[in-house]
Amino acid sequence: MTIPISEEITIKRLLILCALIFTLFVPNFLQATIIHVPADSSTIQAGINGAVNGDTVLVATGHYYERIDFLGKGILVASNFIFDNDTTTIDSTIIDADTLALGINDTGSVVIFVSGEDSNSVITGFTIQNGIGTFPPYEDRSGGGIFCYSSSPTIRNNNITYNRASSGGGISCESYSSPVITNNVIKANSVNYGGGGILCFGHSSPVIRSNSITNNSAGGGGGIACGNSAGTICNNTIADNSAEYSGGGISCWDSSPFIGNNTITGNSAADYGGGISCYDNSSPTISNNTVTSNSATTWGGGISCEFYSSPVIMNNIISTSMNGEGIACKRESYPTIRHNDVWNNPDGNFSNCSDGVGDTTWGVNFNGAPCDSFYNIIRDPLFADTFSYQLLCNSPCIDAGDPSIYVPIDSGGCRIDMGAHEYPYILGDANSDGTITPKGSRVGAVTVGDIVFMINYLFQSGPEPCPYHSADTNCDGEVNIADIVCLINYLFRAGDLPC
Repeated sequence: MTIPISEEITIKRLLILCALIFTLFVPNFLQATIIHVPADSSTIQAGINGAVNGDTVLVATGHYYERIDFLGKGILVASNFIFDNDTTTIDSTIIDADTLALGINDTGSVVIFVSGEDSNSVITGFTIQNGIGTFPPYEDRSGGGIFCYSSSPTIRNNNITYNRASSGGGISCESYSSPVITNNVIKANSVNYGGGGILCFGHSSPVIRSNSITNNSAGGGGGIACGNSAGTICNNTIADNSAEYSGGGISCWDSSPFIGNNTITGNSAADYGGGISCYDNSSPTISNNTVTSNSATTWGGGISCEFYSSPVIMNNIISTSMNGEGIACKRESYPTIRHNDVWNNPDGNFSNCSDGVGDTTWGVNFNGAPCDSFYNIIRDPLFADTFSYQLLCNSPCIDAGDPSIYVPIDSGGCRIDMGAHEYPYILGDANSDGTITPKGSRVGAVTVGDIVFMINYLFQSGPEPCPYHSADTNCDGEVNIADIVCLINYLFRAGDLPC
């Protein structure tokens, strides 16, 4: 077959274009190297020194007494955890800045990112311990375990423990740093000032997600301290941290982070804000957290707001403080407080908050529970346990959140819940015999048995649906014959459920 000249020219142009793309991109891939420590380089730092962008420094299990500097390189420094996904590999691959072992007086931070590193600079799979921090442009040491200065690396799947400094015991993020900090265990670090576990300071905006931040101590912000910063703090367990003055779990000053879906428990402050402290013009959004069993000696066992702070506090469970109120509003602070369950706090659930907050004689919410005009309730949240703080199916916090907030795809609820953990149920599965599937994939979960269950409940004094709104198929807040009609249409006439 003869190819027309015009098509032949087009094909040649395509081949030239493909060759050009290959020339530009493939050599970088082919040049990527794995540097093995200690087989190829005796130390981790020597491996980094010999690496170029795109390389991997792969570290065998062992105890490495050294400090490391990424030197601005976009490289992966990793243990064998990246292959075996075994947490014992993290435990047994240790970077240790112990002074006596190194034979020097000034060990500094264990890991530093101070040369403009970005997300391509990754450290993963190590235990990072015994650092004492780096001197930034001021006199106090910061970042005992990891110090980030004007850098935004990726820090994931590490144990960061037994480090100390003046600020930022486990990790310090300073001067416009925006690291991604995920899936780490940050434990038993200590500082004199801010951020026992993590410090965010100086216009920094880290993403702090899915970490366990426990048993750290500080002057302020035992778990996390944010000063003049923003960022995202979400899906973390922040527990059993302590502060000498404020913010046992989290302390914010002149900051506006998003604080969402965290479990904040067992933290303590000798002064105020056992769970969370907001002061000095802070305006964080505090949404869908479970803040329970925290303590503050002066005020705000759960959350304290003071010195012109105006956080948005919504969809949280704030309960059972050991000392102090659930939410305390002091010194010209006017937070927005809506759709929360604030319950069983020994010094009162609300202190000095806006008019109407906590007055549950106002009316009832979507679940029929007494609430104030901002839809806050004062009810036992009915936790399934005191470890994960998941909700029981009859919790008053299910479907009691702000209806304007998006409901997660795997929930099925009519509305978002209060607290860190969304209770998963399938709308229409009134007898709760189905398994959770994404919305639109309810085959086998919603059946005629659910219609029978609803008829028995409404007309034969049968058991109540649990959760109640699993039978509220038209999401109007009530379970009645209209929901049976809606379910019949869904099952037999290809109708839709509205949620």
